[in-house]
Amino acid sequence: MSRRLYATNARLAELRWSLDELDWLLLRDVEAMRVAQATDLQALQDLRAELHVRSFRRRLQRLTEERLLERLDRVVGGRRAGSAGFVYILGKAGQQLLAAEHEQPATRRPWTPRPAWLAHALAVSRLYVTLRQAEAAARLKLVTFEAEPTSWRPFVGSHGTPTLLKPDAFVLVEQDLFSDRRFIEVDCGTESPATLARKFDVYWRYFQSGQEQLQHGIFPSVLWLAPTKAREDVLQAVAKRQPTDAQPLHVVSLYANANQTFSEEPP
Repeated sequence: MSRRLYATNARLAELRWSLDELDWLLLRDVEAMRVAQATDLQALQDLRAELHVRSFRRRLQRLTEERLLERLDRVVGGRRAGSAGFVYILGKAGQQLLAAEHEQPATRRPWTPRPAWLAHALAVSRLYVTLRQAEAAARLKLVTFEAEPTSWRPFVGSHGTPTLLKPDAFVLVEQDLFSDRRFIEVDCGTESPATLARKFDVYWRYFQSGQEQLQHGIFPSVLWLAPTKAREDVLQAVAKRQPTDAQPLHVVSLYANANQTFSEEPP
């Protein structure tokens, strides 16, 4: 396996011409998701072409050896999960190739995430898979999916205090005659109602800043996705305690119903 951290321009040119369409789509998927489990990448692959599982895993292995992808040390599901439990991020060469397309510098972020962080990040990534599946079924068109930290919004509060809104993701989809812009909060049932209320409050302060409306003409709804009905009830209760004008900004749903939520016309 190659151990070079930075690919030369000549090597990047060689890699660029060696990649086929499915390779490029795979790299762009991982770029959008930030972290991706092998099974989720396989699900995306199945939307585009018939490829045997072993063939797809060989593709992942090749891209990893070329430093286009990088496999995290942490495996989801333990050793019994095998290669299906591998989690991928963009490798250095992959970052360099895609950064060149965006005319941005490549930033290497090697890390071994905590289990709780990784579980949450993968839940956000699976929403991307869900939306791509809905797109393949012609229910919507996924225009934009931004995971953290691309989804974050710095703004200045009412008292001149620099503040950072940190949605788990930002999504823009199109359906028939309308578009749907949403901030996404994937709840894992680990935060107290008081902590949730503070997150709701930051959204209200960001709305009051007018920054998003000035840039895009509209403020996205905030979709809170809960893992269980009990947790959905907790989120609903917190939402109902928000100021009257703030309550219409928020939509609470079960994570399992995310596809249906995006298929409905927004209010």
